[in-house]
Amino acid sequence: MRTQPICLTLAVVLLCPFASAQWVQTYGPYGGVVKCFAVSGTNLFVGTDDSGVFLSINSGSTWTAVNTGLRNHYINSLAVSPNGTSGTNLFAGTNGDGVFLSTNGGLNWTAVNTGLTNSSVSAFAVRGTNLFVGTVGAGVWRRPLSEMVTSMSTSSGDIPNEFKVEQNYPNPFNPATTIRYGLPQRSNVVLTVYNTLGQEVSTLVQRQQEAGSYEVKFDGSALASGVYFYRLQTGSFVDTKKLLLLR
Repeated sequence: MRTQPICLTLAVVLLCPFASAQWVQTYGPYGGVVKCFAVSGTNLFVGTDDSGVFLSINSGSTWTAVNTGLRNHYINSLAVSPNGTSGTNLFAGTNGDGVFLSTNGGLNWTAVNTGLTNSSVSAFAVRGTNLFVGTVGAGVWRRPLSEMVTSMSTSSGDIPNEFKVEQNYPNPFNPATTIRYGLPQRSNVVLTVYNTLGQEVSTLVQRQQEAGSYEVKFDGSALASGVYFYRLQTGSFVDTKKLLLLR
């Protein structure tokens, strides 16, 4: 008489996990077509078909558009470098405007398309020191990450004794140039490029960095010929220099 209740209880226990294993819609980022994902630490990024890149810091419960400087909002692919969950550089492949880079979690984007003749990017892969790009109609392309993101060259005997920012080289340039600066101590660094109207066209660096000598590559392939200015700010230190883009 006691056998039947025991079997019934066991059946309920076995069935419950299967009943709860299902997908849950996060209702984001905007109800449209999602093309790709990228993960950097606790940040979740999605690329959409017509509304750019969205960021969630709470596992998809809420989403925020992060598109400043991103001219094309048709995103086919996203990639994080370095590989893994702690990457600091985010790449977006667009349908018609090539590759864009953000070094500050999507707050600002800069085109990095020097030498890329096909602007429809369908896929990314980061391997070692290179970024590989798959295009629509022109195969695979490769570019060193060091040409697109900030690189540091410092040692224990190479710490500057003062804040400084050097003149970019080459200058004039077409379409890429290098900006060097030095930090005598750990600092919050903001390096920004402006046009002659004072409008921000690119944020190259926006993060805390250790004391040392740095250089950053600036790609002006998305800009018109003309005079621009770059501004380095680290606390109370501010310096601005002029650069000239000639096609």
